[in-house]
Amino acid sequence: MKSIAKHDLPVFADLLLELGTELDLHYDDDDLFALEPSFRILKEGVRVLEEVGQPINPDVFKIISRFDRNR
Repeated sequence: MKSIAKHDLPVFADLLLELGTELDLHYDDDDLFALEPSFRILKEGVRVLEEVGQPINPDVFKIISRFDRNR
């Protein structure tokens, strides 16, 4: 399997932020339970990027916390 080039990692961090932001903006707290698959992917992406030392926007963690509080 090919690995991701270090210079491409910020793109993936940006994608996580975009996904999280869209979920955060378009869903009310009461609807977040239905987004479990999307948040599973978001959390997995965070895990992968953290393992390689890629900085992640703090807003991603705030969005994940909102989901965790409301499920």
